[in-house]
Amino acid sequence: MLYWWPVAKHLSDFLAVLPAFSQWSVYPGTNGSAKKNWPCCEVQWDQEAGLSINNPMEGTITLWVDFWVRSDNVEPDDVYQQQHDAQMAVLCCLREWSDKLLKDLKIAAKVDCPGIASAGTITRPSFGCRMILTIEWRKSRERIQT
Repeated sequence: MLYWWPVAKHLSDFLAVLPAFSQWSVYPGTNGSAKKNWPCCEVQWDQEAGLSINNPMEGTITLWVDFWVRSDNVEPDDVYQQQHDAQMAVLCCLREWSDKLLKDLKIAAKVDCPGIASAGTITRPSFGCRMILTIEWRKSRERIQT
């Protein structure tokens, strides 16, 4: 079973209803620069490991949570503040999201954020950054028994 898509979709749906993202477009996947609604949060998948054709019971998924903000200001203070606030909102809700994964998708997940990377200022007037999330999952006992 592949879990990257249900997990990425679940995270984007979860973030989209958080008050911190009320002014953001949040969706799984990515849109080209011309199609983005600014500011936006794009949940993309990087890789999934632990696949097995013989009923996989656990694995890992790496997701990227990209934040994009547009600004013509010379100083990036406002953009950096928006990115920082969005990053903090995600970090503060990871445990809650993990609990919701168990309830909704019947997988137990250990979620971590091993890093955040800036897209730098080369993409001005678009400012981007990427949170890297690792999800170690296993099927819950509840799911195995059904």
